[in-house]
Amino acid sequence: PPSPPAPTPAPPMHPALLFSLLLLGPRWVAQGIHFDLNARAQKCLGEEVEANDLVVAKYKSMDGRTLTVTVTDTAGQQLHSKTTSSGKYTLTAKRNGEHRTCFFNTEALPTTVEFEVKRGIGAKDYSDIAQKDSLKPLELELLRLEDIIKYIQEEFKRLEENESEQARINASTNSRVFWLSIFSMLCIVGVNAGQIYFLVQYFRDKRFKDM
Repeated sequence: PPSPPAPTPAPPMHPALLFSLLLLGPRWVAQGIHFDLNARAQKCLGEEVEANDLVVAKYKSMDGRTLTVTVTDTAGQQLHSKTTSSGKYTLTAKRNGEHRTCFFNTEALPTTVEFEVKRGIGAKDYSDIAQKDSLKPLELELLRLEDIIKYIQEEFKRLEENESEQARINASTNSRVFWLSIFSMLCIVGVNAGQIYFLVQYFRDKRFKDM
């Protein structure tokens, strides 16, 4: 029997998309770290997150020690709390700002903690989506590219908003500096005029005395 046709390869990502992701990508690239945690000690890690960002994180004590892991947002609201040797949390940020993940070693022995966090597009499990929706490789790649394009558009929109806000702040600052400069000049002119007036009065009085 004839061999089945080879599957259609996924199209390569456009260079412009790659370049944009290199510029904007740190918010969705997975970040994994290892750190030591002393007995009965706590360590907190902060992560800057944008509102509506999907955040998926995994953590594990490499020695099997029991950890208490808590996650709080910039307003101090607790989003996750669990006591275990390994676990995972998934959340969607409600606020912009730093989200803190704190690890407390509940045991009397030190441990090494492995922590990996993904944000934005990097947090989406495309293999699970493909399995649930029965997507072909090409369809899955197109879905991923569509998400990337949406992400880039949102990032550029956010950058434009930040730029507009910065321009507004700069304009306000420049206006304040301008009026402060005018006030300073008036003060200097007033002080000099006062000095001249008192010098004129001094020499006039002195001349009358000498007469």
